[in-house]
Amino acid sequence: MAKFDRKSDSGTGVGMVVLIVAVAVVLLVLLLKLTGTEVPTILVPHPPKGLGQKTELALDARDAKHNLKSLAVEVVQDGQVVHRSNLVISARPHRWWRFWSAGPASTTHWNVLVGHDVIPELKEGHASLRISAANDSWGHFFRGGRSETTLDLPVRFAPPQIEVLTTQHYINQGGCDMVMFKVSPGTTESGVEVGSYFFTSFPVKVSTPETRLALFAYPYNVDPSTPARIVARDDVGNQSIANFSYKVFPKKFHTDTITLTDDFLNRVVPPIMTATPELTDEGSPLKNFLGINGHLREIDSQQLMELSKHTSSTFLWTEPFLRLPAKTEASFADYRSYSYNGQVVDHQTHLGFDLAGHEHMPVRAANDGVVIFAGYLGIFGNAAVIDHGCGIQSLYGHMSSLEVKEGDHVKREQEIGRTGQTGLAGGDHLHFTMMLDGIAVNPIEWWDPHWIHDRIQAKLDSQSQ
Repeated sequence: MAKFDRKSDSGTGVGMVVLIVAVAVVLLVLLLKLTGTEVPTILVPHPPKGLGQKTELALDARDAKHNLKSLAVEVVQDGQVVHRSNLVISARPHRWWRFWSAGPASTTHWNVLVGHDVIPELKEGHASLRISAANDSWGHFFRGGRSETTLDLPVRFAPPQIEVLTTQHYINQGGCDMVMFKVSPGTTESGVEVGSYFFTSFPVKVSTPETRLALFAYPYNVDPSTPARIVARDDVGNQSIANFSYKVFPKKFHTDTITLTDDFLNRVVPPIMTATPELTDEGSPLKNFLGINGHLREIDSQQLMELSKHTSSTFLWTEPFLRLPAKTEASFADYRSYSYNGQVVDHQTHLGFDLAGHEHMPVRAANDGVVIFAGYLGIFGNAAVIDHGCGIQSLYGHMSSLEVKEGDHVKREQEIGRTGQTGLAGGDHLHFTMMLDGIAVNPIEWWDPHWIHDRIQAKLDSQSQ
């Protein structure tokens, strides 16, 4: 009968244990390698300078290989968590049995309110913002998958102070006026709010940045009963509002009907379509015209809004603006109906003056300034935009030729081009528009020396004494 070999059995057992452990280690290493141990990246693109009444925190959380599992913002003061926001994650959940498959790359963005308005327990002094993010990697259970960042910030609740300096403000609907005011130190943004529009203020003098001027408008399509008010904000989101005295005069604008002909459509539509890749050929000149008159007009408006951001913080002019000596073919805010074969096919508002004389008349700069655009601009064809400072800009459209380029400093009366019929033009003329912060306003005021004196120069003089 065979004898039981204890030594042989013991060796086999130890070998099996070693093998099992080795296999487990290899599997664990492979598992961690496959599933990853990367942590999410937390980005705060514009860190707040502190916490105030209405501070907003913008943050991004990114993960190159995994889904985000959780994201939280905590406000900690005196060692206690006084507020916690658990932000919603909409990424696809990770399935535990699919350990071989890494989740898709994901990026998420949030705007979170962290001021006193949503955290009544917050006190003035200091606090910490603690932002944490976790992904759904298996490595989270072992040695990672979670990241955290902390911002230590001052807490201030006192809003900026506003002192109104000017007393009389009379505004025509579609026109402008100027208010002057003082703000307390620490104010980072101020201006005039009219409905959904905000008109930025600028320092009257570089040496006294707290004394501000703000040109503001009542756009042609804003109800004259819409309130206007001065708004000031500081670097932690505290906001003040101040009323000032003003009177708005409603205006009734002209109406007009434009008859579209096949000759006109066949002349103006193809060049614009060729020059504008954003437009899709709809298969007929009329349909393409409607796209130009509507969609392209909106694109142009957005481009002009972007250009408005490139403005000098001081006035670049000292004299009233010039008007091209030509016949007025169309006025500001004319409401146009477009008719084709006896049927009305479109409605648009003409936001400028059409000035016509002889062919290829010289076009002169309305005032001193800097050319911020010179080229092809959608419905305006060959166009130039001149910045005159403090948000005021002038647009010259439909020109046959341009004699300036972006960055040129131009003087009042300097020739910048010649009239033409490029873009959406029925004949040789200049389309002229005045703009404030990218919003079209009535040029008649800016051509009027008395208006310039009463609304702007007299107010500046009164504060310099």
